[in-house]
Amino acid sequence: MNDVLGYQGKTVVVTGAASGMGMAAAERLVALGAEVYALDIAPVSVAVKETIKVDMKNPADIDAAITSLPQQIDALFNCAGVPQPPFSGLDVILINYVGLRYLTEGLLERIKSGGSITSISSTAGMGWRANIDRLKPWVSREQPFADVAEFVEENADITGDAYGFSKQSIIVYTMMNAALLAKRKIRINCISPSPTDSGFMKSLKEEGGMTDDIVGLFMPAIGQYAVGRDMGDVMVLLGSDLAGFISGVNIPVDYGYCAEVYTGSRDNLLSIG
Repeated sequence: MNDVLGYQGKTVVVTGAASGMGMAAAERLVALGAEVYALDIAPVSVAVKETIKVDMKNPADIDAAITSLPQQIDALFNCAGVPQPPFSGLDVILINYVGLRYLTEGLLERIKSGGSITSISSTAGMGWRANIDRLKPWVSREQPFADVAEFVEENADITGDAYGFSKQSIIVYTMMNAALLAKRKIRINCISPSPTDSGFMKSLKEEGGMTDDIVGLFMPAIGQYAVGRDMGDVMVLLGSDLAGFISGVNIPVDYGYCAEVYTGSRDNLLSIG
């Protein structure tokens, strides 16, 4: 029972492993005996098996990373993500969703039966139901990187909040692929974190003008920020053997924030359906 999560000797890939939730997930996976391949544009300090520098908005970079990765993979953790600002809306969508999808599909044939894919969405993406009819064809496009700028411009009413749109896309992509991947015994899930104390949040405050009062509107009743470990550990659990019959779900990791909204004790500022 010492390896109840089943990571000992497993081969896993973690994007965004240089900081925050991705770093926390990578640290936990290394401690559990996994061979971790870390992908990030920034230096990775975790003692992983190998670090590969990659710009997630650049398909050539992702192709090169895929070439460098092992031929068999047990689990993929998509943790890379950026805020708006300082990143442009287009870059946010490219990095947070398009690059995520491109990497995921580039590695699908290497993921073993019984393997898993786990991604980070956000409570900012929990309004996906209102846009489902337009999100479904977007996430079903055959070429993820094709004509993204044109799509963003032509659909400004839903892509204007690029961060929220990118996270809605991850949720719908996760759910739409659950049945297809189940036929290969590969699970796919995502989590939606509440506000988390991280470099990401620091950037939102310093460069995006996000004040504590605004962030407080989306804090759970516990009244505190999560930390990277809170999210990294849930991802590791979802990708593990212990969660072997969970697939196609988006789990809010928010200490009850969404529950407050669902039950009417909290204003539904994010249009959570």
